[in-house]
Amino acid sequence: MSLPTLTIHGAGLTVTGSCVEFAFDGRRLLIDCGLFQGSRSLEALNREPFAFDPRQIDGVLVTHAHIDHGGLLPRLVAEGYDGPIWCTDATLDLLGVMLTDAARIREQDVERRNRRADEPPVEPTYTARDAELILELVQTVELKKAFAPCPGVEARFWDAGHILGAASIELSAGGVRTILSSDLDPDNKSFHAPPVGPQGFESPYGDR
Repeated sequence: MSLPTLTIHGAGLTVTGSCVEFAFDGRRLLIDCGLFQGSRSLEALNREPFAFDPRQIDGVLVTHAHIDHGGLLPRLVAEGYDGPIWCTDATLDLLGVMLTDAARIREQDVERRNRRADEPPVEPTYTARDAELILELVQTVELKKAFAPCPGVEARFWDAGHILGAASIELSAGGVRTILSSDLDPDNKSFHAPPVGPQGFESPYGDR
């Protein structure tokens, strides 16, 4: 039996641009598809070709609505992805506001930049219309409820205690259980309850 594999496409050597590809038995899922933020060199990564074909992705699972975790979803759809996008109800509510706002900001930034004569003109990474199309693909799921984002893979969202709707994502396939913790709030400095989840996993943040 084949085992699942993980490929990090973002937030590997920096903390923004979160994007992990989970592959199993010919199926491919993305966990997050985030915007790179920071210096101009980091921002330039948002225009680089995806390391995968968006049309070959079977599903997308979003941990939470922060732009560095979901900010490139509109571009993913603009380049051919038309499958389901899974997240919690609260994440959907926030994405509807944040992605549209981010698209307008990017359009305004490009307009200002293109007024400069010393740089070649550029197009926005995505438009407000691209951001609106995301909402037509979203399917919400309750915390702790098992569901199948694609054949052969079972998923479950666990409360990450970070922002409204934030979740760690548990994936089970080929007898292997994996959890991607995303951002946690272990110090409980907000009004959220502490993060919860199953035991016995290694996570991107180790023991924190």
